[in-house]
Amino acid sequence: MQAIISARGLSISKTYKDALTRRLAKLEPLFPSITDVKAVLSREKHRRTAALTLVTKGHTFRSEETAGDLEMAVDMAVAALARQVRETKDRVKNRKARSAPRRAPSAARSGGADAADVVLERVPLKPMPLADAVEQLRRSADEFLVFANDKTDAVSVLYRRRDGSFGLIEPVA
Repeated sequence: MQAIISARGLSISKTYKDALTRRLAKLEPLFPSITDVKAVLSREKHRRTAALTLVTKGHTFRSEETAGDLEMAVDMAVAALARQVRETKDRVKNRKARSAPRRAPSAARSGGADAADVVLERVPLKPMPLADAVEQLRRSADEFLVFANDKTDAVSVLYRRRDGSFGLIEPVA
């Protein structure tokens, strides 16, 4: 891992650079493919800013923190980088776990229908009066009918209730 440390508006001792390099090296076990670390430390009036960039094989992480004290700004920036690296690592790990083959859940264990149980049926949406929709649902064995109400030009759902009557769902404008 190569560390490039620069400063704007302040001078940094060799000892401080070495300490910062050691602190940044602690990120390496989290993400072993780190190639470069760039740190820009700056001073503006009463603020100290630490901007850190971590370059790895497939990712670039960046963190910029400002505080009244340079140590505090560096600590916050390193913590932010560590958090970003951990989140990325977890995301990659979870993605790999999702792509692993799984057993199909049984219907008794899942407690209902899932996406594998859904059958998609596409029907043309035709405008019709409510009376015609009721008659069409009465003649069919379906539980509901989606239609375009010819008076409101809105998509409505007519459904069969448990007591044998019909219910209507209309969108509110």
